[in-house]
Amino acid sequence: MTKSYIWPVANRVAHVLLILFFATSYILGDFDTLLSYHAAFGLMLGIVMLFRVFWGIIGPKYSNFRDFNFTLRALKEYLTSAFVKTKEYVGHNPASSYAIVLMIVLTFFTVITGLLVYGAEENHGILSFLHSSPFAKMKIFKESHEFFANVLLGVIVLHVSGALIDKFIKKNDGIDAMLHGYKKTQEPVHVKTTVVQKLWGIVWIVCTLFALYSLLFDKNNIFIAHANQSKVYASTKTFQALHVSQKGSL
Repeated sequence: MTKSYIWPVANRVAHVLLILFFATSYILGDFDTLLSYHAAFGLMLGIVMLFRVFWGIIGPKYSNFRDFNFTLRALKEYLTSAFVKTKEYVGHNPASSYAIVLMIVLTFFTVITGLLVYGAEENHGILSFLHSSPFAKMKIFKESHEFFANVLLGVIVLHVSGALIDKFIKKNDGIDAMLHGYKKTQEPVHVKTTVVQKLWGIVWIVCTLFALYSLLFDKNNIFIAHANQSKVYASTKTFQALHVSQKGSL
């Protein structure tokens, strides 16, 4: 038995951020006065999940969707032997493979319906133009948003429960590996990231931090601001540009 490097830094950072952004956004959703922060963290959840999709396409072995186990037979065998020691998976086991894809889909549905609610009902964000349309009085967006968010929460609970069973009953080290990147394997199967993958990870982390700062502290951010506030800001910028232009021509 040896230890192999399986999960690169990008995986682990994304994993932590997904947990933090979902938990924060879900909790803040119950406070009307903190609606802008609920929206900000919800958008950040979508941004990080979008990275996970690209990482699943260009990422290294075990992180790539090609290495996920989607066979129904393997899923059945894994679930029917949930509480006994069975085959160990270096990467994602069949249950987590399905859970990840399901969480990706549910996250995007949750974020999209959230943007619709934020725009149509609250007159905020990039879809605020819907506030002056018949959609403003429709409850379907809010109901759909809450439905997808709660289903996503349910899948997350099942995913976490499976991880805990894997650690404390099956005695595997999946949770530990997601913290430090190393997992016990029969033989060395270290994952190596290419230059492109490393650059993508760095660019993504920098862009994520910038987006988080902008959404939380820039009150004129078009994804967060009230429609009237965005118009005032745009008008001010236009006036300033015209003033500078006229001043320069004198």
